[in-house]
Amino acid sequence: MKVRLLLVFCVLFVFSYGLSAYRRPSIYSQQIIAIPTPTATLTPSQSDKTSISLTKLTDDLEVAEKNVTRISMILVKVVAALLSLLIVYRLIFMIFRRSSQLIVDNFINASDAEEMNNVLPGLSQLARERLVGEMKGVRQRVKEHIINQGPESYHPPDKLPLPQTTPDQRLGELVTSLSEFTPEQMHPAVNILKVIFPTYGTKVTSILQSQGKEYDRLGITFEITNIEGRLSSKLYTVWESVEAVSEQALKDRYRKLLGSAIRWLALELSRREMVAAVPWYHLGRKRDRYQAKIYNFFGALNLASAATQGKLFYELAIEDLQQAIFLYPEWFQPYENLADTYSSFGRETSDKECLNWQRQAILEYDRALNACEDESVKRRIIIGKAMAGLMTGDVNLIQEAIAEIDKLKKNWDETSELNTRFLYNLAAWYAIAHRINAGVKTALSLARRYLVYALVRDYQRTLWEWAGKDPDLQGICEDYAELKFIMLKKLNEVPELPSLIGKNFTKHTEDILWVMGNG
Repeated sequence: MKVRLLLVFCVLFVFSYGLSAYRRPSIYSQQIIAIPTPTATLTPSQSDKTSISLTKLTDDLEVAEKNVTRISMILVKVVAALLSLLIVYRLIFMIFRRSSQLIVDNFINASDAEEMNNVLPGLSQLARERLVGEMKGVRQRVKEHIINQGPESYHPPDKLPLPQTTPDQRLGELVTSLSEFTPEQMHPAVNILKVIFPTYGTKVTSILQSQGKEYDRLGITFEITNIEGRLSSKLYTVWESVEAVSEQALKDRYRKLLGSAIRWLALELSRREMVAAVPWYHLGRKRDRYQAKIYNFFGALNLASAATQGKLFYELAIEDLQQAIFLYPEWFQPYENLADTYSSFGRETSDKECLNWQRQAILEYDRALNACEDESVKRRIIIGKAMAGLMTGDVNLIQEAIAEIDKLKKNWDETSELNTRFLYNLAAWYAIAHRINAGVKTALSLARRYLVYALVRDYQRTLWEWAGKDPDLQGICEDYAELKFIMLKKLNEVPELPSLIGKNFTKHTEDILWVMGNG
């Protein structure tokens, strides 16, 4: 940046010097050549006086003209100087205030369905609106992730680039205007500014696709291009899932598909932003570990998106997490997240497929345990492995899972446990054990107890929204809205409840559990 600014100042200095030299009058034009004025000899004295008066008037007019010319030249120079300063200020301001641009073209109809041509403008605008909302959500998750896990060296921009159809060319137009008012020999120097400070950002081309003569399956293709060419382009098509194909009108099917497509686009744009921001001084293994954190983070985001956006995001999560493991095989987190992905994906498949997915999950949980050194994290991984064991349907694996949980709870004081994630996962395990009739006594009551413990201790309430939609907790709470109301009321009465332990904690939570069990 310092080199660029030095070049800018050099160009502007030469421009100002050349402009002043171009406008400076010639020294020959400043010389006044005295031309003798012939005087007629008049005999009357009155004629002599008249001649002298006219000569004096002429001299006075010449002096006045010189003064007016001198003042005009000074004013012109002052105006030129002020205008030059204004141009310099505007140029520097636009250089420093440049920001990354996001150009999202209107949809191109390649589906061979002429009826879609009339709705392309509206569909394009709807896509841009949804993209803004999705990117805000992803940006918030990025900030939370950096606070909790890093990478600390990445600082996301404070402002999101708003999707627009045309790039901002004001800086280029200003440079073009400068070249029009500078001498011809200055044009190359002025045009260098366009090369030093080009437009930068991302351009997205969106295309509607279809398969089959009867539009059996619809798709939306995105071509993502870096305007500066620093990153490679990305071409990806989001297709309708086979199960989602319906008899709705084409425009309604495309609008429905738009949700998953825009979610993918928001995640991919955020990923590219983080990849481009990898510090240049991160080399070798350090760079690999930095990138592994990026892949792991977006793998977790894809996993979280799968519950609402479809199975496609399970596949995307698996790709990201496998890449994270490849880059940083000593780190436990990608193994755990990959195991969670396998287990969650398996629950949405048939019995045989479910068994295979859960077995893969168990293997990944074992790898995570081998790579992890933190005992509190190991407890969480053990619960995840035990949940996968329950979901296999295999009697031996179910018994192993029950034994793991019993071992985990040995000599453990549940009323002093402050780890909300551990309590929440334990509640989910007992909820699954109750649902599949795994033979665990009091599984339902324990699931409710640990869920209340987890939510009450979650003073930031990061788990509250998901708890009402979590499929693992189905069947343990008939009216989640009522449970939230009771807990909030109790927390208002006892603000210090999240940090209490022992009997001081249970005497308040028992009231909530009684309402939950008898509601």
